[in-house]
Formats: sequence, structure tokens, C-alpha cells
Amino acid sequence: MSLRDKSCVTGVGETAYVRGSTQTAFELQIESSLKAIADAGLTPKEIDGVIPIGIVGGTADDFIDNFGIPDLRFSALIPHGGASPVMALQCAAAAVAGGACNHVLITFGRNVSRNVGMASNKAGSRIHSMPQFHYVTEFEYPMGAIAPAQLYAPMARRHMELYGTTVAQFGEVAVAMREHALLNDNAVMKKPITLEDHAASRMIADPFRLLDCSLESDGGAAIVVSSAERAADLRQHRIFISGVAEGHPDSPGSITQRPDMTSLGIAKASKRAFEMAGVTHADIDLTEIYDCFTYAVIRQLEDLG
Repeated sequence: MSLRDKSCVTGVGETAYVRGSTQTAFELQIESSLKAIADAGLTPKEIDGVIPIGIVGGTADDFIDNFGIPDLRFSALIPHGGASPVMALQCAAAAVAGGACNHVLITFGRNVSRNVGMASNKAGSRIHSMPQFHYVTEFEYPMGAIAPAQLYAPMARRHMELYGTTVAQFGEVAVAMREHALLNDNAVMKKPITLEDHAASRMIADPFRLLDCSLESDGGAAIVVSSAERAADLRQHRIFISGVAEGHPDSPGSITQRPDMTSLGIAKASKRAFEMAGVTHADIDLTEIYDCFTYAVIRQLEDLG
């Protein structure tokens, strides 16, 4: 069964994105969730599906208690890092298309600024708490690699060796992403950068410099996914989910142990998503590429075709 146009995004909510928030991850999650529910024209008690993203913030039961949900009919947990939001969309779309529930709340919040003195590497500690990253502890950690920048760096260096990718090309991505971010009033960084700024930024994990790396910031975001039938009666114009898919890299999951160290899962997912939506590359006039690191943008564009 195709999920094409069986579900709609009906509400969106975000908090401010800041450094040093005084709110907990769950408080940020609740704030964005309430905004998304209100945006959809629903009440919290009408939510009958919840998908919390990641390992931080609240569980489904926390939302039952805090929102007074009388009958939660579906819940799932998506702990796959930066791919989680789209994976959650697919999960929510399948849930409402299959009749398991009517309105799924996809919700995420985090505060990376708290307990700074208790963890020398917040990003790394999160990685090691996520169950699917057990292979990091087995293969990368003994070599001193713990933070995401250190895990992605070998991919980028291998790509450079195989295909001649340059630091300047990474810089082009950084400059473009910052330029686009400045169009968003909710962005944390408010100043443009140049290729010279990128080249002069300090080294983090070869070949990544500071401006090759995405920010660690505090905030919350949530969306509501409803069945296409129910969405017709809600506040917003229906935004159909026409094509959605997930893909995982070739086994093993450890980046440094893969047959092709440069590969990502999006090559598999994109083919299925395009086919489901019934579109070709020529139909696409807007794309948003996950930019955890500049290299990842380049490789995703390649894998997307």
C-alpha cells in the first residue's frame, strides 16, 4: 500500500532556538507541541498518537499525563539522530493511513547547555546513550573518536581522497547554508560568513573546521500529522505527504567498517520517496538538505542524484 497523499501535516510549532536556555528539554518539547496542536486547530486531548524523537525529553506516557489525553492509540520512538524527523513522518503517515489513530504529534526538545560541567562532551555522551550506536563504542571509541564531528570526519577525508573534494568546496556549503539561515528570524547565528572566514576557522576534526560543523543549540519543535480525511476539517490548508521513505547505510553501521565509507542511507530512501510521490528530479524546485556537516550536504546531493 502506498502512503502517497494518505496523510497531511496539519500543525507546526517551534520554540526560540537559543544558547543557554533556562528551560528543560521536556519543557521545550511541551511548548513546541502546544504550539503545533494549536496551529492545527486541535486541543491536546484530541491527539491520539505520539512519536517522541530521540532519547531526550518526554515519553508517550508523559504526554498522556500532561495533556490529559484520554485514549492514546499509538506511540513510537524514533532514535536515529538527524534522520529521525523524516523517519517519524513515515511512521506517522503509516499510522494514520492504517487507521491506528487520527492525529499524531511528532515532538522533540533538547537542552544541551545544562550540566556543562558534568559532561566533557555533550554530543558524544548523547551518541553513546543511543542504542543503535553501540558500534561506535566498539570500533571508534577505542581510537579516541566520540563526538559526531570525529565520526563524520573519516567519511569526508575518504571522499576527498577518492574524488578530489576540497576544503574550498566545503566552504561553499558553509557560506550558502549561513546565507539561507539569515533569512530565518529564529536562527541562532545572525552574521554572514565568507570563504575566508571558513578557511580561517579553527580545526575541529580533520578535515572539519569550526564552520563545517552545525551548532549545538537549545530548543523544541513539533508537528501534527493527521489523516487526509480528518485534515480536511482542520484549520490549515492540507499539506499532503506525497512521498516519504527511510534508508539505512549498508551493514555494518560503523562508518569506518563500511565497504564504502562515504555512503549514506539517503540513496536508498530517495528512490522510494520519488517513486511514491510520482515525481522526477525535474519537478523539484525547493530542497532542504540536512547539514550536520558540510561534507554531508555534498554527499546527499550526490546520492539524491
